[in-house]
Amino acid sequence: MQKLVYFAQQCGVPLGYKYEIYHYGAYSFELSHDLGSLDSLGVLNVDSDPAGFGFDISVGKFAGKFKVEPKYQKKIEKVTNQFGLNTAAQLEVKATVHFVHSVIKEKVAASKVKSEVIQKVRALKPRFTDTFIKNCYSDLERSHWI
Repeated sequence: MQKLVYFAQQCGVPLGYKYEIYHYGAYSFELSHDLGSLDSLGVLNVDSDPAGFGFDISVGKFAGKFKVEPKYQKKIEKVTNQFGLNTAAQLEVKATVHFVHSVIKEKVAASKVKSEVIQKVRALKPRFTDTFIKNCYSDLERSHWI
């Protein structure tokens, strides 16, 4: 959920969350708090994943009381179409690549952005292979996220 909301904001849905790099990539402490509140209010059901990897989030019994503004529907669909079937690992690396790219692109020559981003992400995410990180970068590039 964290990464999908991150990408929704990046494509123009004004949710107002501040993100930083954390253990599993781009992360918002405010969103984490809000997810807990939405769970308590019955808008979402947030349960621990039985396999121990994150959370299972589903629509709660009061979710129908809330609607997405029509002007943001296409942007949200873009995010879910692009990232909805990605694995947790792909989302983690893609959000990290995007976040690092957004910081680095203004600080280095255009010809060096890709190599710098990959180097920084490799340092932040040493458990992922160079090939995996490069593939995530290429996916974002191909779909015009970076």
